[in-house]
Amino acid sequence: MTDLREFYLTSLGPQIVALTAALESLEMGASEAGDSIARVAHQLKGSGASYGFAEVTDRAAEVLSSSGPDLLVSTRSLIELLGALALSAVSGAQTVVVIEDDPVMQVLLEKSIEAPGRELLMASTLAEGRKHLTHKADLLFLDLFRPDGDGRQLLAEVRRNPATANLLVVVLSGADSDLAKAECLALGADAFLPKPFEPGSLTTLVDALLRADTRGDWSGGATARSRIEESSETTSVPDSRSVLLAEDDKLVAALIVDRLGRDGFTVVHCADGEASLAEARRNPPDLAILDIKMPKMDGFEVLSHFRDSADLSEVPVIILTAMGGEQDVVRGLDLGASDYVLKPFSPSELVARAHRLLSKL
Repeated sequence: MTDLREFYLTSLGPQIVALTAALESLEMGASEAGDSIARVAHQLKGSGASYGFAEVTDRAAEVLSSSGPDLLVSTRSLIELLGALALSAVSGAQTVVVIEDDPVMQVLLEKSIEAPGRELLMASTLAEGRKHLTHKADLLFLDLFRPDGDGRQLLAEVRRNPATANLLVVVLSGADSDLAKAECLALGADAFLPKPFEPGSLTTLVDALLRADTRGDWSGGATARSRIEESSETTSVPDSRSVLLAEDDKLVAALIVDRLGRDGFTVVHCADGEASLAEARRNPPDLAILDIKMPKMDGFEVLSHFRDSADLSEVPVIILTAMGGEQDVVRGLDLGASDYVLKPFSPSELVARAHRLLSKL
């Protein structure tokens, strides 16, 4: 954390006090207290992003646009955020170490982990990761297969070292085998997650692991794993959920239609972007699977129209693409994609992701 950011966090006290006092007055019926809240929120709106805290600017803007009961809610929310940020400056940021060399996975992990008061340290090798672990860390994401060794070696070291014995460890692996999972859990991993993972689920997991009010309950091993399994359990969806598939490759489309159909989904297939968007507007689906490279309109454009449409903005969207570059994945997530699957893919994995997204509706 830079000196300017630290300065900003340590100077939030007067604003928190002023907002809290004004909120109490407003709750007691003093309407003029709203002006005091607006003045402080206006200051925070201007200063937050300037010091690198865009979330403060966004939350302050919500306060300025609120009135009546909504003003009470948005002001409490702003006070809670400021308090959490100020506390992070006093108690120290939570530190998460990630050992992963895939650029795409690094971006997804960063997006899932980043939060106010949380520091992320990236490493591509076990050697780099060991250096990060010489400093205090709260959570380690460990890719199992590294160019300079097996992640299980480092996991065993972490558990043997008294300084890191209680470190929370999540193992990431492209090999979703029962044997690898059993070995890692036996060595003391708190969770074993196969790749690719769903960003939203990982965010929930990280927040649960690092929540201050539950840290004392995390004894590692079985306790942690049981909570993770509960939070990541896939719930099946009822038959006849509708899926819009936008895919111009006939063979890929036939494979997906067949596999989803056998799981009870009703699939409507369109071979280009314009046709898929027109179909979605006529009959909004429960889920959309969009190929990126399509004729007439690519998947990014279709996704943008979805998120700008009142009828389609909440529809979960899976991006299906052979374009595995970092910028393409980031662009899709920034446009509002719910998940992504890279070609070539496992049909069973695609179905599992569809079930997971629809179970949240």
